[in-house]
Amino acid sequence: MRSPRTFTAIPEILILTVAVGVATSSAYALPPGPEGAPPPPPAATGIVVPPVAQGQVKRMLTNPYGEVDGLRLTDGTIVKFPPHMSNALADTVKPGQMVRVFGRPEARDAVKADVIVNLATSQTLFDQPPAVDGRTPLPPHLRAQSLQVQKVEGRIDTVLTGPRGEANGVILVDGSIVRFPPESLRLSMQQGASFAASGLGTSNAYGTSLEAISVGTSLATLQPIYDRIP
Repeated sequence: MRSPRTFTAIPEILILTVAVGVATSSAYALPPGPEGAPPPPPAATGIVVPPVAQGQVKRMLTNPYGEVDGLRLTDGTIVKFPPHMSNALADTVKPGQMVRVFGRPEARDAVKADVIVNLATSQTLFDQPPAVDGRTPLPPHLRAQSLQVQKVEGRIDTVLTGPRGEANGVILVDGSIVRFPPESLRLSMQQGASFAASGLGTSNAYGTSLEAISVGTSLATLQPIYDRIP
């Protein structure tokens, strides 16, 4: 399987010390420049690094809570981004637009994005820490109350992986996303294989995403992942 592409011939460059600018920034995305102009590089000095991916956005990826936490490009590259940046990412990038990504490559055609540049609008989105607004986050067991039972069935289009290449999810041909504990399944995880799952998640405008409780090759053959089913 191919590795994420590296692009060395680019009209602008990203500076490694961009994190300095990110830490002091108060906005999610930089405003677009003049029409037709490429996005300017951050005003910093340091080591020049090339982008880790570039291409057209095929779809927005979501986690089981329905938050946008990444992109899938038309060449198959998975671009990961923090879920607390969900609204900013959805506002900055749309399917069909070209993006340039700076960050770190991972295994199996996946990259962890630090900066995403929308080449269509010249907007630049930086990964930033969650905002501190004084509100106490919901504990996991209360947040999970928002999830609904979801069932999906189809053929595997893409296998999702963790930082070390461990399988921890799949995208089906219809765009449904299933997450599960790393390397917890004994099913075939090859592209084109039949796959079904039942679990807790969300369906919204971006599609269905769930955390699997039971999996199988069809909904009729589901088997529990865990010893104890909630």
